[in-house]
Amino acid sequence: MSNSSDKLSASHRAMLIGAMAGGGASLAGQWRDHQNGILATNDVAMNAVKSAIKAGAISGTSTYIAENMAGRPALSLLTILSVGAAGLYMIDQMSERKKHE
Repeated sequence: MSNSSDKLSASHRAMLIGAMAGGGASLAGQWRDHQNGILATNDVAMNAVKSAIKAGAISGTSTYIAENMAGRPALSLLTILSVGAAGLYMIDQMSERKKHE
């Protein structure tokens, strides 16, 4: 995956954008707790990295699957929606499990 040419596939671009959006959203959500001293800087950074990886993986995977189904727009849309919903459900379940521990 080289940036020297403009040959990044759509799934690679989606993965990068998803990672940036996931990490940024995580930072924005934790910023107030960090400012109030509830969360340490290392915890904020680790949570942002984990969120970035999860969001990048979900968006990259769903776009890759949709790319391989080109020419079938209804099936591609259904795939993107189902993978996104499954990813959100998985993340929600993981966060609920951590709250109960």
